[in-house]
Amino acid sequence: MWSKFITFLKGLWNVIKSMGNLKGVLALLITWLIISGSGLIGLGIVLAIPRLAIIGTTIYGFWLLPFTPLIPINIGIAMLVQKYVFRDKNVSWENIKKQFAKVREKEKEKEDAK
Repeated sequence: MWSKFITFLKGLWNVIKSMGNLKGVLALLITWLIISGSGLIGLGIVLAIPRLAIIGTTIYGFWLLPFTPLIPINIGIAMLVQKYVFRDKNVSWENIKKQFAKVREKEKEKEDAK
């Protein structure tokens, strides 16, 4: 079970690395700021509206709780933003499957080497 989780995280990391162009980085940053609450904290401080900072801190505190899926949700929405808002053709289900297949292949090679 633990090895499947590690394989999933490695596949997720490969997907993030494949988003490595400017559009992908921008999509990840925008999505992170919107979902995590840190964007509201920043807006509340810049615009001097304490309610925004409080709401952003509450959202950020929620995501710090255990078992909250912030990172997978963030990556999924960022990929949608990259594909449909920035019209990047590099994002596709085939590319995602290919990244996870690479990780599974490497894991099998490690097991066979033992």
